[in-house]
Amino acid sequence: MEFTINQINEIIGGRVQGDENLIITGVSSIENSDEGDISFIKNEKLVSKVLETKASAIVTHRPIEKTKKTLIIVENPFLAFIKLLQVVSDIKQQQPRTIHPSATISENAPIGNNVSIGANVVIGGNTQIGNNVTIYPNTFIGTSCKIGDDSTIYPNVTIREDVTIGKRTIIQSGTSIGDDGFGYLQIKGKHVKIPQVGTIEIGDDVAIGSNVTIARAALDKTVISSGVKIDNHSHIAHNVFIGENTMLIGYTKVSGGTKIGKNVMIAADASFIDNIEIGDNCIIGAASDVYKSLEAGSIVWGSPAKPHTLEKRIQVLIKKLPEIYSKTKD
Repeated sequence: MEFTINQINEIIGGRVQGDENLIITGVSSIENSDEGDISFIKNEKLVSKVLETKASAIVTHRPIEKTKKTLIIVENPFLAFIKLLQVVSDIKQQQPRTIHPSATISENAPIGNNVSIGANVVIGGNTQIGNNVTIYPNTFIGTSCKIGDDSTIYPNVTIREDVTIGKRTIIQSGTSIGDDGFGYLQIKGKHVKIPQVGTIEIGDDVAIGSNVTIARAALDKTVISSGVKIDNHSHIAHNVFIGENTMLIGYTKVSGGTKIGKNVMIAADASFIDNIEIGDNCIIGAASDVYKSLEAGSIVWGSPAKPHTLEKRIQVLIKKLPEIYSKTKD
């Protein structure tokens, strides 16, 4: 990358103090910067680091009189730096807007404008690919799917039949969307498979990490609403509903038929039993096992999940058990 300070300021929208024509060739943290880099500080506690850093320019929340470095002063330095990082990311990940000759695309699969389709991609019949979509190599997209505008699908993703994906959605490598839900009926000691003939509907601005599995519904649809963020190695079972702007951190496991509301924060390695309802704005602590429905705004932790204040008291008591045991024995 190579930008002038003035060009960077046009991206992040601040006020320059110093050399507007200074050339910037990299972005970095304040602690690990080199000459030519631009970095940022998030708050007043980090102002002293500006005097120590090797970075040539700093995005900051106020003027810093003791430094001669070029500054870009903005109201929210972290948010401003994110805008710059997005531009840098787009440049680094830019793909040729072409269709690789080894891609296999059905004749009745409409392809939008300005797309990038990599080597060995397979796209089935009646599947619609929107404008400005990027599909990396070795991805499979089955029949009757729809991929919204400006979406990015990284290598080795599998999207089976009848999956709808909204605009600006990002799917990381190795993810599988649309595999059969785990549905069996036990008859005379044998497991009889229940055909999974439903669909999956994924909204706009969804981010799905690497090696995530999202199962299709047995009937009806599995729904991932707009703005949802799903971290790596998570599993979403059949007929699950996840509300808008909910976040699932790595290794989250949601069993079939569970409904999760809007703006729910689910920490790593949490599990949900099937067919329960989680209200809006809940917070689920790490490694929690949720066995029953939760009212909106609940904050829970533990196994089984319980109000976090109760779980904290229990954890304190557990640490005291050796002492309690010793006194009881005496």
